[in-house]
Amino acid sequence: MKLLFVITSLENGGAERVCASLANYFSKENEVEILYFSGEIFYEISPKVKLNKFSRNSRIPRLAAKLLAIRKRAKDADCVISFMDSTNILSIIATAFLGRKLIISEHSAHDFVGLKWRVLRRIFYPFASALTVLSRSDFSYYSFVKNKAIIYNPSIFKPSFGGQKEKLIIFVGRLEPVKGCDIFLRALALLGLDDFKVLVLGSGSQKKSLQSLSAKLGLKNLEFLGAVSDIQNYYKKAKIIVSSSRFEGLGNVLIESAFFDCIRVATPTAGALELLKDGKNGFISSDFSEQALAKAVLKAINADESVLENTRAESEKFSLENIAAKWWELIK
Repeated sequence: MKLLFVITSLENGGAERVCASLANYFSKENEVEILYFSGEIFYEISPKVKLNKFSRNSRIPRLAAKLLAIRKRAKDADCVISFMDSTNILSIIATAFLGRKLIISEHSAHDFVGLKWRVLRRIFYPFASALTVLSRSDFSYYSFVKNKAIIYNPSIFKPSFGGQKEKLIIFVGRLEPVKGCDIFLRALALLGLDDFKVLVLGSGSQKKSLQSLSAKLGLKNLEFLGAVSDIQNYYKKAKIIVSSSRFEGLGNVLIESAFFDCIRVATPTAGALELLKDGKNGFISSDFSEQALAKAVLKAINADESVLENTRAESEKFSLENIAAKWWELIK
């Protein structure tokens, strides 16, 4: 089968990682192409995957050029799979009347975007062959789309349980307002965990302001390491991982870290509520305040072994093989 993946970029991000993982997996037995529009490639892509970076003829408006690029490549595909709202809408328009399967994929919580995008999704999404979402909350919201499925993000890692842990807390994510690293830092200041080392893994526009906030709060044993390609090595060492997002569709870090015996702490986003049962397989703060998050982190520090046992028991359902099987069923 010929599969065409369409995505804005292949830079560091959750949807980008899912796109790369699925493309690599399906390229073992299918013809796979990725059409992307900007940026450098952050994730490893199999040599079996054809990469096609968008380039525009300057005589054609950029939007029209994107539509033509998608349509041209879609003509040669049996199924088109697009990621995120703007690209989803472009793909719906570009593939109109081609008779090709088009699966659109949402990776943000439905209430993350403004009114304009909500209206556009309401108009265009029903024309897709199918829609994938990441949570029951999103599944319920998209009642106007006939064919839809909840398919979680896969972990690209194999389980690594029982390793030696350090007194280490990590934050993994883009340093942008939506990821709430500032909430995390303020929560740490309330706790005063001088015996724990803290690493912030990620890059973004807020890096300098967050570093300034860290200094102002007097946080010790904290380092900003930027985006890292060997994230599994940090999962192996960390006792606790914190996701302090203000909005989150699902959160790859909460899935991936479960494969490495990390105790997971999160703010009550739709994604965290989908994945975690407070006190059972992780801890969820009662609200988005630093006070509530600090209490959840403290619970994680004092958690017993049952939290990790419960996490291990369900981790297999997020394996790449299991998630790819669900995608393949939808594609067929």
